[in-house]
Amino acid sequence: MHPATDAEPPFRKFWNQAKGTIPDIVGEADLSTLNSALDFLFSRLRVAQEQFYREGDNGRRGAFTALAASWMFITAFRTPFNEELYVPILRLQDALVMLDKKLVEPILRPVRRSGRGPSSYTYACLKGYAAAAVELLLQQGLARADAYLAVATQLSELGVRPGRGSGAVTATTVRNWYDEVSSDVGRHGIAAVMFDKKLLSNKGADRTQTLQKLAAWVLALFPELQKPS
Repeated sequence: MHPATDAEPPFRKFWNQAKGTIPDIVGEADLSTLNSALDFLFSRLRVAQEQFYREGDNGRRGAFTALAASWMFITAFRTPFNEELYVPILRLQDALVMLDKKLVEPILRPVRRSGRGPSSYTYACLKGYAAAAVELLLQQGLARADAYLAVATQLSELGVRPGRGSGAVTATTVRNWYDEVSSDVGRHGIAAVMFDKKLLSNKGADRTQTLQKLAAWVLALFPELQKPS
């Protein structure tokens, strides 16, 4: 890495000065550097979040910036820097760059497996939140069939697709999600965990608020669904 220059942005100047300087056991003399490193991390993640929502590239630029912030923060610590513990994150960031050059690095290539593939964790969260929205609507007095339809209509209007196959999300799709989450009595799956979380955090919301909050969350997690302004 070249030494910092006046032309470099502030965050890169900080990284050049701070990398490898924080010991494993942080003492009082190191608190200022540690706090600066945390401020660096959070400020870069805020930039990444803005890019994730606004760049119109399905969140790729935001993910790139978030990955960069993560590995640069790790390298502020002496031992992780010397042991190069940041390399896996750096490789993933580099692979995202190469996608724009139409080269798919091995780390991003699908692994061939027999049988039906699982849904992503993000999509599992969607199923959990949709099921929570249904439950909230039921608690508000809506009939079960109407609750399934209301959530399905909201998701369909946003352009959400079922996990596999084509077509729009239907009331039957949402009913199946709800039944799947309800059957996870031990709360082992991420969909059930999301269900419990959103049920608690949205407690007290009315019908309109329940659907609006679901829509806002979907657009935040799936930036490709956002329509150009």
